[in-house]
Amino acid sequence: MAKPRQLLALLALTAFGSAAHAECKRAHVCDNYGQNCSYRDICTSTLDLPSVGLNPLPSLPSMELKPLPSMQLPPLGTTRCEYKQVNGQWRNVCQ
Repeated sequence: MAKPRQLLALLALTAFGSAAHAECKRAHVCDNYGQNCSYRDICTSTLDLPSVGLNPLPSLPSMELKPLPSMQLPPLGTTRCEYKQVNGQWRNVCQ
């Protein structure tokens, strides 16, 4: 049977290890087919840390048609979602 100290240490490492990857990534985001582009942080959670990296190189706009609006409810902490081109690919971006 494992000692309580070992279990506590394993639990702490697991908690800190998962928190280390909770950060936003800087991306080139365009509204419509390469128009109205800007650099923004794309996060997986509202609790993620802002990025500190350099801006990525702008990508070529996708020639695919814009997907239909998503019918899913926005995640907690956001009010609306909309498809935008992120680094040349259509992604559902929530704000």
